[in-house]
Amino acid sequence: MAKKPKSTKKSRFGNPAKAAADAATRSTAVTSAEARLERAMLALSPGFADWLEAQGRPEPSIDMSLLILDDFFDMYRIVEPQVDPTALVPAAVQEVMDVMADANPMGVMGMRSGVRDYVNYLAAAHLWTGAPEELQAVLEACKQTGGPLAESGEVSPGDWEFADVFIPELSREQIVETAVNSPLWKNSLALLAWLGDGRELTDEGTMADHPDAIAALSHSGIGKLAAAANFATDEDRNSARLALYWELLNMAGLVAVEDNHLRPTPEAQALDAEDDMLQAVADLVGHFIYIVTLEGTEEGVYEEWHLDMADWLTQAASEEPPAAALLIEALENPDAADPDVLAIAQNIAHWAEEGLVAVGEFVEVPPAWRIDVFDMLKDDFTINATGPGAEAQQPEQD
Repeated sequence: MAKKPKSTKKSRFGNPAKAAADAATRSTAVTSAEARLERAMLALSPGFADWLEAQGRPEPSIDMSLLILDDFFDMYRIVEPQVDPTALVPAAVQEVMDVMADANPMGVMGMRSGVRDYVNYLAAAHLWTGAPEELQAVLEACKQTGGPLAESGEVSPGDWEFADVFIPELSREQIVETAVNSPLWKNSLALLAWLGDGRELTDEGTMADHPDAIAALSHSGIGKLAAAANFATDEDRNSARLALYWELLNMAGLVAVEDNHLRPTPEAQALDAEDDMLQAVADLVGHFIYIVTLEGTEEGVYEEWHLDMADWLTQAASEEPPAAALLIEALENPDAADPDVLAIAQNIAHWAEEGLVAVGEFVEVPPAWRIDVFDMLKDDFTINATGPGAEAQQPEQD
């Protein structure tokens, strides 16, 4: 699921995906170094928690930061057995972050944020005992967001590993139920109803932001990510969302311009049949996936955000979807959030609003849309489909 590092150096952790598990299952014999670390952290943690509280962090955020720090030191002491928690070794911190990035892309952003907070606390409390340049190097390791690829400017799908899209076996009834209850479909129908026989465009050939058209977009799946609404004015948010729907309806062939009017097409007036409805919904979902992951690409040429978004979407469509807690916390406490996590949370809130993902304990693509995710991304990226519903997606063998 994460980018493969270009370096062929073998990590001292071995298999990155098992690093945390290896740490958890190591010998129960506590070495003197481990005992010293535990004593030191027992002494440091209360002051760190008080410092976070003074920064305005809510209690759940403080608890999360302390848990992140526990996870970090579980991995750090594998690289640097003689741990001094007040003088972290920059190279060891960097290796932990690199390994974590391979094993858990979302987790590494939370870990960077937590360790950065901890080191800033040590500096503010005059508890850092390492060299000043090492302090800056550790903070720099915790600020990196893209690893070697981002630094070199080279972005290639071949440097990424994507999660397998898990496609369960669904009945037609289950697919229909997902489709008719989707915010994307409900809003599209409402907007087509508002359009009626057609609406006149402006002199510039655009559709004005009519209040009734905005009101038609009343359905949303944003749920637990609702705090994303705080990052734009209602006017800007409504205008952008309405523009998105006009683009989707046009791309799906459901509206067209005629005599300076935007009108429903014959296809939009023939959606009563279930097959036609399902095809229209599939077109809308597919175009939405394209917009949020691939828009602006040329064949074989991608910016890093294209791969980032495809990465998160395939994770959400996999058997092991990402947890939602970090995203919710970032949106509700943006000043305390890692910038990377906040940006991803805002994008995923956009997906959730239209029903491309559902957000509960995890961020998950509804099973009915996973074939659409696979179909839209498979030609651009090396992505596999697994699960009982994937058989129809596999090429026939001679």
